Amino acid sequence: MKKQPEITDATRESFVNAFFQLAKTKSISRITIREITNLAGYNRTTFYRYFEDVYALVEYAEDEFLRGVKTALEIHGAAESISGDKFFEVIINSFHENKERISILVSEQNRSHFLRKIKEAITSHVDQEHNVTPKKRIIMDIYFYGIFHAISTNLQSKDALSDEDLMDVIKAMFNSWYRPEMTRDA
Repeated sequence: MKKQPEITDATRESFVNAFFQLAKTKSISRITIREITNLAGYNRTTFYRYFEDVYALVEYAEDEFLRGVKTALEIHGAAESISGDKFFEVIINSFHENKERISILVSEQNRSHFLRKIKEAITSHVDQEHNVTPKKRIIMDIYFYGIFHAISTNLQSKDALSDEDLMDVIKAMFNSWYRPEMTRDA
């Protein structure tokens, strides 16, 4: 008999919440399925109905965050233009709304993987807008890895810049380096 989608979603979210609770005090690589299931109140068999292992759970959490960002970009009409202020405002707000989880997802052991996923998911439409040469791909990588790394680091810093100051830095980099390089002939 098939379970209701709401029950399935709630069970999955219980595992995700338990994982993030554990990850506040433990390295991702040291979290066990037993700890997650004990904290979530389910057995291992139930866990395996949803996730292959802890890393599949992390992948799911990353994908959920990215779906949320993409939805927010679409709702605010910012998905089509990376040059508008709204684009990075939505990104920064999404990072703030998920600050606790983001700080875990961008932990040292997972940072490059997650930042690459963010960059690829959010900039996938840029390939169609620009004639993306290998040089432009490198420019995009430098810019977007740098921006997303800066946003996540700023969220974790006790001496963080205000959102307005962070936006000013992002805009300055965009206008003084990224845009000129991306519009330059190959």
